[in-house]
Amino acid sequence: MLALPAPGDADKEPQVLCGICLRSRRVEPAGHAFHAVHEKPKLEGRRRPAAAKKDAESEDEGPSPSDSWKKKKKDGTGKSALKLSALVQGEDLYKLLEVSETSSVEQIKKQYRKMALQYHPDKQGETEEKGSGLSEKDQHFIKIQEAYEVLSDQSKRRQYDSTLDFDDSIPEEVDETLGFYETFGPVFRSNARWSTRFPVPELGNETTDMSKVHKFYDFWLSFDSWRDFSMHDEYNLEDAEFREERRWMERQNQRVRKKCPWQLQMGQSSVYVEAERRRIMRLAELAEKFDPRIRAEREERENKKREEKERRARAKQEELEEKQRKEEEKRRKLEQEQAEEAEKERLLKEQRKADKQAAKTLRQRFKKSVQAQCKLDKMEMEDLQDFCLALEAERLQELCESLEAKSAADESDAFVRHEMAEAKKRQVEEQERQERQRQEARKREQKTSDTKESAPWTTEELGLLAKGLQKFPGGMGGRWNLITRFLNDSGHQRTEKEIVEKTKELSEGQSLRSMGSKIGQDSFQAPAPKAKAKAQAAQVQEEGKAAENGVEKKEDAAEWSAEQQQALEKALQRHPATLDKNERWKLIAADVPGKTKGQCVERFKFLREQLSKAKS
Repeated sequence: MLALPAPGDADKEPQVLCGICLRSRRVEPAGHAFHAVHEKPKLEGRRRPAAAKKDAESEDEGPSPSDSWKKKKKDGTGKSALKLSALVQGEDLYKLLEVSETSSVEQIKKQYRKMALQYHPDKQGETEEKGSGLSEKDQHFIKIQEAYEVLSDQSKRRQYDSTLDFDDSIPEEVDETLGFYETFGPVFRSNARWSTRFPVPELGNETTDMSKVHKFYDFWLSFDSWRDFSMHDEYNLEDAEFREERRWMERQNQRVRKKCPWQLQMGQSSVYVEAERRRIMRLAELAEKFDPRIRAEREERENKKREEKERRARAKQEELEEKQRKEEEKRRKLEQEQAEEAEKERLLKEQRKADKQAAKTLRQRFKKSVQAQCKLDKMEMEDLQDFCLALEAERLQELCESLEAKSAADESDAFVRHEMAEAKKRQVEEQERQERQRQEARKREQKTSDTKESAPWTTEELGLLAKGLQKFPGGMGGRWNLITRFLNDSGHQRTEKEIVEKTKELSEGQSLRSMGSKIGQDSFQAPAPKAKAKAQAAQVQEEGKAAENGVEKKEDAAEWSAEQQQALEKALQRHPATLDKNERWKLIAADVPGKTKGQCVERFKFLREQLSKAKS
């Protein structure tokens, strides 16, 4: 472009100008750039602190909804979330494809290929167009395509099937005209279409095995339904423009589906998923309640329990009766034995009494016979009495009969004297025999004790010896034999000679009772200092006798009783040693009955000597 100078500017040179064409075009961000430029600033500006905190706590929470999102809420007419074209609205897609509702995907594909070949526009001739610009056959082909797109997709098909009319009713009782199986069987079969698990077990009949029956009810009590309730959702996911909006809509729909059960009673949004689960569970519970097979099994189980309970009760009753019977038999047997024993005792007592009376009668008879035929002096009469007592009743009977059979008096006298002499001879021989046996026993015992060395005495044996000396005091008949048996019964084998020798050894310079008391002390320990004198004085209250063969005392000849010993001990405590010696012993002798001053002094010296020996 050439620019000439103005007329008044002749001195200026012309200029050449270039033209520039300015164009502008609109460039919009897309994808991540679109979100970063347009959506993110809006979301950050609208985010509230409480919502931000809530979003941070929940992983599933997304951005806060905008007003445009909330405006996309459905109108609440209960329409399906699945969007269908106006051509197929109100049409049955299964009838369009000429298949059943239970057809598989393969069957649907096969049927679609067949119908596509039949209704494809290329296979049709020239058709008359309608106001929409499409012929009737073309519209039918489009319907077939859309029906195939919905039914071949499992998710869309479930959404579509959930919108179909379905009878949700449950029989509350058994129809008597149809029976249990015809009442509940069709209901279970119709509801089996919602199961996610296959195969679905059948209700069966009265011949079905009980294990299969229990599996059937276990299946339906834990029924997993795929039934879709998207038609009740507040938002249609296909209306979402981007991912965040879709997620938000999903969360809102989920809240509606799983609201608390009390909201269902208050007339708010239905708890569709929970209601469906409870419906199926109630169907299974009612069927199980009215099932004759379950009833029969329950009755049989109750009968078995009742029979088992009755059996246990009978067994317990029988056991109790058996126990009572045994106790009664035992009691009767004991009473019978006691009665028999008492009867035997009575008979024995009567027999003894009768024998005693018979023996007495025989003795009197014998004495009269002897006195009638013999002249006996007083000494001979005593011998005759001893003779009669020594004989048994049978022998007396024989003697009486023999004596009465004698006719002459001389013969009777000789007979009686002969019998008495023979009886005395036999008695003397029996005594000599017993004496010989005792001597032989003593010799064997002496020989055994001489050959066998005596074992050392233990503390336990010494304690038992002391107890025996106290239990069987001097002067008792058979004292050493009793003490020997006392030790042997306690598990210690000691002879009578060993016990006598040990007693002599321990009683040297002391009384046996004193040594017996001191032997019994544990480990031969001395008593406490304050109680020592009193204990030792009490231990020598009585003096034992050494043996049956005449072991003499080691103390003075004077005899001290227990009362005198106690009086001496009390007098020693009452009159202390701080008094005059002569006056003190006079007072002590006055308090001890039957003892003089000198005897009290001698007794005190004796006790003091024994205490010194025991202490050493």
